[in-house]
Amino acid sequence: GARADAPKVLEYNWGGNDIRWELEAFGGGTRLTLWHNIDRGFISMGAAGWHICFDVLDRLLSGTPIGRIVAGGAMKFGWPRLNSEYARQFGIEVPNWPPKIAQS
Repeated sequence: GARADAPKVLEYNWGGNDIRWELEAFGGGTRLTLWHNIDRGFISMGAAGWHICFDVLDRLLSGTPIGRIVAGGAMKFGWPRLNSEYARQFGIEVPNWPPKIAQS
């Protein structure tokens, strides 16, 4: 189920994965921590997607919004490069996305 402890914690299940957002005072601002349980085979893809989400959030909070970026838009916004970089950091093979369809 979902749990909200405003303004510090938000937890919910999204697509079978548990997600937890935490806010805490840090220095002169606020630290946002995101916890997301995700299958290791998809961790670089998830990290690349969240990276773009945080870029969108950063631009929104700085007053220069770029709008929502989803699906194909993420491909044009550096998702393939980020996916490769995160795969290398996590020490996994770069997942093929979109999946290659076998030719018969």
